[in-house]
Order: sequence, then C-alpha cells, then structure tokens
Amino acid sequence: MLIIDVEASGLHQDSYPIEIAWQDSKKPDNFDSFLIIPADYWIHWDDYAENEIHHISRELLFDSGITVNEACERLNSALINQVIYSDAVDYDQRWIMRLFDEAELKPTFSFGSVIDVLPKGGDMKYSQLLESAPVKHRALDDARQIAAWVHHILET
Repeated sequence: MLIIDVEASGLHQDSYPIEIAWQDSKKPDNFDSFLIIPADYWIHWDDYAENEIHHISRELLFDSGITVNEACERLNSALINQVIYSDAVDYDQRWIMRLFDEAELKPTFSFGSVIDVLPKGGDMKYSQLLESAPVKHRALDDARQIAAWVHHILET
C-alpha cells in the first residue's frame, strides 16, 4: 500500500501544496519526498502553519524545491496505475489536484482513504495510535508513520 502525505501553505481554501511524500507500507526503501516551489500566483501563506506545524519557510521552498511540473511528472512516473492512500484524503487530494491543475496535467494514479481499507475496528485502533504518538508534520515522516500504523493494523 502506498501512503501519501502533503504539507500545505495552510488550511485556507487558497492554500497549496508545499511538500509531498509517499511511502510504500511494505518496502521501506520505496519512497519519495520533495518540496515544491509555489506557482507565481500561489500567495496564501499561513505564518502559524510555518512556525507551529510544518516549519517550512517560503525561502526553503525557493531554495530547495522543484517546480510544479517537475513535481507532477515525478509523481506520475513513480505512481502510475497505483492507488495512493491518505489519512486525510479530502485535503491531500485537493492539494495534489491543485498541483496537477496548475501544470495542466492529469494524475496517472488514483486516491483512496486509509480508513476505508482498515478491517472492522481498525479505524478505532488507528485513532488510538494517532492520539498516542506525536505527529511531526513533515510529509515523509508522517507518510512513514501512517504506513507503519496501517501495516501494524493490517498484520494484527
């Protein structure tokens, strides 16, 4: 199962993706992570999100990020014909689609919810794990944590 996580400029409707990572739940060495340079008119920025949640600055995006088109091409190449799962699919899918809309490309993958694939009662186990562990709010750390939890729940 491929788990994806997205960090964004905030939670506002004008927010946009700034970091994307995905992690294979069964293969620890199968993953990717990258920062994204905002499109010219992507200007919404939540200082609280930067300072208290993800700790990613706009300067870091411009210094270390890749372009919107490069991000889409990288995702499409790695995730072709796959379902990518998120624990916040409504947000993550919206941000990823904003990225693809900007690039005028279509994703080669589809979206699913982690919660929908857990066995009966698995959503409660997942909620307990979420409450008991700190979330780092960096995309790769979070994707790895979610992948480990899902793998643990599916294997028990």
